[in-house]
Amino acid sequence: MNHQNFQNKSIKFVQASLAAAALMIASVGPAFADSKVKIVGAGYGGNGCPEGSASVNVSPDGQELSILFDQFIALGNKSSEARKSCNLSIPIQVPQGFQISLYDADYRGYVAPGTTGKLRAEYFFAGQRGPVFSRTFTGETEYNVRDKLVTVGDVWSACGDSVNMRVNAAMIASGQGMATVDSFDLAHRGLVYHVKYRQCR
Repeated sequence: MNHQNFQNKSIKFVQASLAAAALMIASVGPAFADSKVKIVGAGYGGNGCPEGSASVNVSPDGQELSILFDQFIALGNKSSEARKSCNLSIPIQVPQGFQISLYDADYRGYVAPGTTGKLRAEYFFAGQRGPVFSRTFTGETEYNVRDKLVTVGDVWSACGDSVNMRVNAAMIASGQGMATVDSFDLAHRGLVYHVKYRQCR
């Protein structure tokens, strides 16, 4: 076999190997997708979300969670109502041998004229500490913001087949009126949590 033929066959072998590897990766993805992480639901509590005041909805594939609030309303002109908070506990099923990390969270709400609203949220898994996001809005405004946790580093759960994701959110109002989380736009208001996963390390 001359050098040219050997080189051509080597190139074809490499190309075939790469194609096989790509096919293998493609086949592993869907197989794992059938047993991927699933959000089970959510528990909530706090003076911004007392029992029975929020609506919890999980997408059919268990990948998204939406929570609609009715009483997450802080009042800047009433000191006893100026700070409202809501603590979320989100149970998630995780395939054995994998971990998950919160990816991002979307918030929608309203701040009245003459009012300043400060939205603060901390994200963590049970037994850990996580990143804190804080934003200030000046009314009148309808806000729609996203906390991108990937920009501040990954926060991973412990290895196991189930985890509890926690979110502590608070709205603080000052001024003449109200600052709300998810109280005005019923068609779009809510929190949507997306998760990503990896094999345990």
